[in-house]
Parts: sequence; structure tokens; C-alpha cells
Amino acid sequence: LAQCNEEQMSVYKDVLASVESNKYGLFFVYGSGGCGKTFLWRTLIAQLRSVGDIVLPVASSGIAATLLPGGRTAHSRFKIPIVLDEYSLCNIGHNSDIAELIKQTKLIIWDEAPMQHRYAFECLDRSLKDIMKSVDPSRALLPFGGITVVLGGDFRQILPVITQGDRSEIVSACITRSRLWSICKIFLLTRN
Repeated sequence: LAQCNEEQMSVYKDVLASVESNKYGLFFVYGSGGCGKTFLWRTLIAQLRSVGDIVLPVASSGIAATLLPGGRTAHSRFKIPIVLDEYSLCNIGHNSDIAELIKQTKLIIWDEAPMQHRYAFECLDRSLKDIMKSVDPSRALLPFGGITVVLGGDFRQILPVITQGDRSEIVSACITRSRLWSICKIFLLTRN
């Protein structure tokens, strides 16, 4: 924590405030490679796990997932279908172990988010609302069922891959075109 710069501390404080207040928060940390996103993820994970909170770190690619303590790909962790549409749901049963884990989760960190199709985030949003309504019916109305979610990545690296897609199809598949983007608080990391 002592090694975080001011930009990282700003994200750290906002995310922890969201987790500690038990109010949902959706954050996006935008930064180029080398700006300390992974360092920030590891700091958040260490802090929350040190007090016994559950954090689910995921990434869009397997390589990025290996850099996170206990990291998995988002598809593996949340059982997101490979073929997605605007009505997709994650394949998580209400009585499954992962559903019980999600009910206790305080924070989800999703690295390399810009490379994922927006339907994946919307699919997870619908599924978490469905699971979390068993904890509290009002959580069915909150984004991601009231769980704080931090997305991160760099839009200059790779966008969602759309087979035979033109520029407009690729752009419309980005998270910035999702209904969730309007409630997302964006942070910018610039210092290498």
C-alpha cells in the first residue's frame, strides 16, 4: 500500500469505500501496460482477504488470470456461455458451491475487460441479480446484485473479436456500448 501512487490510491480508496459501505459500485480502471493495474489488483485483494472478505479476481485471458492471486478466466469462474446473446445467463445453479461463494463475495475484479464482448458483462449482471435476490430481494434491482465490480484494461490493446465483423460491429460489441457503462465510474492511470 505504501508503494501506491496518488492515482492508485484514489482507486483503492473509492473501491474500499464501496465495499465497506455494502453499496454497489461499478468502476473501470483505464491504463496502459506498466501503469500498475495488476499491482493495484494485488493490493486490493491482499487488503480485503486480510480481513476475511471474499474477492473473486478474474481476467478475460488465461495469461492475465495467472498474474492474479487465485485468478481464473471469467468464463471459467462464472460459467459464462461461449456463444452469447442479449438474453444469456451464466450456468450457475442456485444451490451450487459457486452460488454460495458469490453470495459472500464483496468484490469482483475483472482484468483485461475491453477484450470481452459486452454481452459477457450483461450476462454476469443478470445472473448475479438472480443469485443475490435470495440474499435480499432488493438486490435484484442493483447492478451485479449489489456486489462491487472493478473492471480494468486498455482499449488500445485488443477489442472484442467479431468473426468477419466490420468496424461498427466491433465497436458495438465493446463494453462502452453496454447499458452498464453509464453507471461506471472511470479512473485513469497514467504514471508508468
